[in-house]
Amino acid sequence: MAGDSISVYYGELLISPLPLEASFNWCSHNCHYCFANLNQPDRRADIKATMRLLSDYHNRQTLEAKLLQQGYGVLISNRVDPFATSNFQQSIPVMRTMTELGIPIALQTKGGRGIEEALEFLPPSCWYVSIAMLDDDLRARLEPGAPSIGDRLSLLETLTSRGHTVNVGLNPWTPEWLPLEQAPKLLKRLKDCGVHGVWTETIHFNYKQLRNMPQRGREAIGESIIKRAQKRNPDPDEFQQWLELRQMVTDVGLEVFSAGQPNRSNYFEPYHQLYPKTFGVLQDFVNWCHDRQLQTTDLISFNEFADFLCPKFPKGKLCIGHYVGATAHQVCREAENWSNWMTYRDLLQMVWSDARIKASPARAACFAYAAKRDSSGGWIQLVDDHNLPYLAFNPDGFSDYYAEV
Repeated sequence: MAGDSISVYYGELLISPLPLEASFNWCSHNCHYCFANLNQPDRRADIKATMRLLSDYHNRQTLEAKLLQQGYGVLISNRVDPFATSNFQQSIPVMRTMTELGIPIALQTKGGRGIEEALEFLPPSCWYVSIAMLDDDLRARLEPGAPSIGDRLSLLETLTSRGHTVNVGLNPWTPEWLPLEQAPKLLKRLKDCGVHGVWTETIHFNYKQLRNMPQRGREAIGESIIKRAQKRNPDPDEFQQWLELRQMVTDVGLEVFSAGQPNRSNYFEPYHQLYPKTFGVLQDFVNWCHDRQLQTTDLISFNEFADFLCPKFPKGKLCIGHYVGATAHQVCREAENWSNWMTYRDLLQMVWSDARIKASPARAACFAYAAKRDSSGGWIQLVDDHNLPYLAFNPDGFSDYYAEV
């Protein structure tokens, strides 16, 4: 399947500070757990179409073009590694062209081919380097086409020495790949290399990905890990170890991030500093709540949420309903007179009000809908004059979507 390599980053609203992503071909790093290869194993990028967009984006009316026109940056790449053997010959010219046009880019990689060439023209940028284990024999089984762990650690030093900001993805994490007793050694090395922060998530597979996973991938990963990774909720013991890993990250002096986390974190601060325009992320609002020392009894209104985030988003009505459709099709189907045309404030109102949407703050551990119990023990949401719910904030996290206030 071929298409433009530059697309709107619909699925990561309020998570990624860069609203566009550029992907290329199927990734020859061939990591057996890779969600993108498993979701789209036949991916091919239409580089000619991408170059046509870059040469003419000032005159186009698509959302991608409008975001580029307003100076927002592009993440390269959420779905494939631009320096994989299957991609570097295409990605390097695209990145060079974008840099010449003044389009900012951030990069996600395990390393590979063409990095030295890219470093010759890239300005200081944010890089995310993925390291899921220290054992290189294990890496060879799970990531057979990817660079060695040693090469990646050397890459960290190269990048930071040349003025780039680097975050590391211990992602996906599972105790069989990076046991907790090995984590301090790796984290100290990251700190010594000048790494800014660590993004970590536990491993997860959906049924489509498992259907597409070759037998050699299943054998490399192991059925016990696959069984745990299919569950909606993580294994309790694994989750507790993951929390300990997150604490180790903080203890060594690195910023930590995981989607939906309740703690304050400056993980995304380099993006806001290095790039002229970024999207707001939920972590920014979590930090805002921490800085104001909000308590559970302090109701948070939608207007506070929107007024804080909206300055980061483009103004006017745009075709942006796909942000909802990308993660919550049923919300679109149920809405009366649904239209994809709305403002970002309209979009944030939907996100605020409906926890089925991935970007909803109610899905983050530190937020819950403010409510009271009725006579039967059910929940009655507290709403404002426009019938919009209030949220409650707890830095220690809630166990439910609702909180009695």
